[in-house]
Amino acid sequence: MNYDLDIILLSESLQDGYTIREVCPACEGGSTHEMSLAITRLEGELVWQCFRARCGITGCSGRSSTAQAVQVKKPRRVWEGTTYPLPPKVSEAIFERWGIADPPHWYWTTDYGGRVAMSIRSPHDTHRGWVLRTLSQGVSTKALTYVNENEEGISWYKTSPNRGTILVEDSPSAVRAARYVNSVALLGTGIGLDRATEIASYAPLPIIVALDQDATDLSFKWARKYSLLWGDVKVLPLARDIKDMQEQELKELLNERTTSTIECDALTGGI
Repeated sequence: MNYDLDIILLSESLQDGYTIREVCPACEGGSTHEMSLAITRLEGELVWQCFRARCGITGCSGRSSTAQAVQVKKPRRVWEGTTYPLPPKVSEAIFERWGIADPPHWYWTTDYGGRVAMSIRSPHDTHRGWVLRTLSQGVSTKALTYVNENEEGISWYKTSPNRGTILVEDSPSAVRAARYVNSVALLGTGIGLDRATEIASYAPLPIIVALDQDATDLSFKWARKYSLLWGDVKVLPLARDIKDMQEQELKELLNERTTSTIECDALTGGI
């Protein structure tokens, strides 16, 4: 049964930027009728999640406060090429460039002149699409991204429920970071509401936004925008991309400095 309209009606008076707690219409808060449903309004849209383990419904609305929005989505681009195990020379090149040995769910394709086919992983570690990345220099489009229908175009690398989650731009950086923390490859710099809701639902806290050096301002933007939805969020400015760091440098950065990163007191102003 769909409870979206019930939840929208519960939050008609909710002002933008605020969160309320209500009794979940799906599970009715269990036997104690606890107010387990959190509803947040962000830029006119609603996002919600029930925090009872036996329920856990999540969702979001469109910009209408009285009915569900109907959105027409463009068909996703599909890649159905053939993949092969990584050739030894390609594996050597990956290790030399990014310090990654035996990357999980990475393959080789001869399509587009030969590219590394990186599987995009869901929060449940299932395949949800491909990033085809070239190792050649001077190619105008380094990465081609194909995401399956009804899936988000971000890739998860979860290691421990007791560690935080770092948000980075690309899969090589996420694979490197996942040695020390949970990581999510945004496959770009954008974080829409659907992506933010998925991150809120599955990412162990704290959430650490660490986009590349030239996108630090966007790190602060997303941290401010989704602070209510994510709860515990920090920004980690980078001097250079995580995939380009030496191992000891990366280890110190993620094992020590993540506890002293810049807290988003800029959420109410600042950058």
